[in-house]
Amino acid sequence: MDYPSRTRRNVSILQALETFERDGALKNIRVAGRVVGLLDGGFVLQDETARIDLLYKETVNVGDIVEAEISGKTQYVKGRESTQTYFADKMEVLTPCKADFFIGKGSPNYLKMVIDRRMREFFNERAKIVKRIRDFFWDKGFTEVETPELVKLPGMEPYLDVFKTTFTGLPMEGIKPAPEDMYLITSPEYAMKKLLVSGYEKIFQITRSFRNKEHESIIHNPEFTILEWYRAYASYEEIMKDTENLVSQLAVSLYGEPWITFQQSRVNVGSPWDRFKVRDLFQKYADIPVENFEDEEKFYKAVRAKGYHVTPKTPYEDLFFMVFLNEIEPKLGHNKPAIVYEYPVKMAALAKKCSADPGYAERFEVYIAGMELCNAFTELNDPEEQKQRLEDERKKRVKLGKDVYSIDRSFIRALEFGMPPAGGIALGVDRLAMLLTGITDIRDLIFFPQRDL
Repeated sequence: MDYPSRTRRNVSILQALETFERDGALKNIRVAGRVVGLLDGGFVLQDETARIDLLYKETVNVGDIVEAEISGKTQYVKGRESTQTYFADKMEVLTPCKADFFIGKGSPNYLKMVIDRRMREFFNERAKIVKRIRDFFWDKGFTEVETPELVKLPGMEPYLDVFKTTFTGLPMEGIKPAPEDMYLITSPEYAMKKLLVSGYEKIFQITRSFRNKEHESIIHNPEFTILEWYRAYASYEEIMKDTENLVSQLAVSLYGEPWITFQQSRVNVGSPWDRFKVRDLFQKYADIPVENFEDEEKFYKAVRAKGYHVTPKTPYEDLFFMVFLNEIEPKLGHNKPAIVYEYPVKMAALAKKCSADPGYAERFEVYIAGMELCNAFTELNDPEEQKQRLEDERKKRVKLGKDVYSIDRSFIRALEFGMPPAGGIALGVDRLAMLLTGITDIRDLIFFPQRDL
């Protein structure tokens, strides 16, 4: 059959339905969409806007994309069911469905949405959330920036793995260029900090980030959407306030009030949020006193006494997360979001040390309904200390058997040029959308999750 390159569709299905309700008649109305069901003597047609039941004298194949000219309404009765049905006077197949029109639980998302209109509504809500995030920052005087997703050197985080590829340029004057290793970013942080060096003071970005060797799960996908923003001449305290205001305003824009429901939790996301120091949470939920938490040997013994499988060689971070992920994280943020701050300096990452207590760092994370949402710092801008921390992290990667990379000297040079005091944050957009829509599986809010590729 031919595949027509033009159609005569002049209204959407929703517009056709609204026209009939307003005028009581349809004239020269042509709609188009996919046949998603069959009726006795007719079929169900669906486009992006709505569905309509059409009576038609000839056989129609489910799955086909068709154009139909429709007119007056009748009453279609089958058993105890009654629905408004319209006449299709003419019908033309625009694109036949040549596949088996079966859509099940294991089908990819793009096919599920053919039938599951509620799923599409959630994706539309996600799109609105992203737009409102942009509106929030533009309204507050931030500039939206774009930085590379493909870089020459990745970050040095000990527990993250990256995707590696190779760039090969075209030969010039008979000289074949050497292949160059490139990496997909785990965060746009380095590049955004270089923009702070350039003179930008309030910037944000919504971009893709990538993390390898992570288990696909209801809260992880190897490719995900990340929101990062930075404020020059600010600290993580200003970033805390930004985060509170952002989530609260998004909830109000969706539901008219600063409340969200996720799983079994009804959470008030209006400001102010609860704030907990890390050491206090270990005492409150894990029964590890501060003096034991702050002494590495005593902390090791406390974790071992709880029955965790540890040895004297178990890294501090592993000890920390064994307790935190099992005994603390699930209890956080079920009534109000929890801002967890002042992490041990061993877990400072790119954060400044607390001036009043250099054993801790100005770092915070947010937890809502037991799920981590973001990670934020008062940003380290001392180039010598930054270089030393990256070297320490590089050594940790060696001990963990991870791939090892050179330190990104261009990042250190940027800090040597001078980066103003700043606060910054990385927030998972997919997880934020989950919390705001109530969807409990991240893969149901990504058009093409890993499982569908």
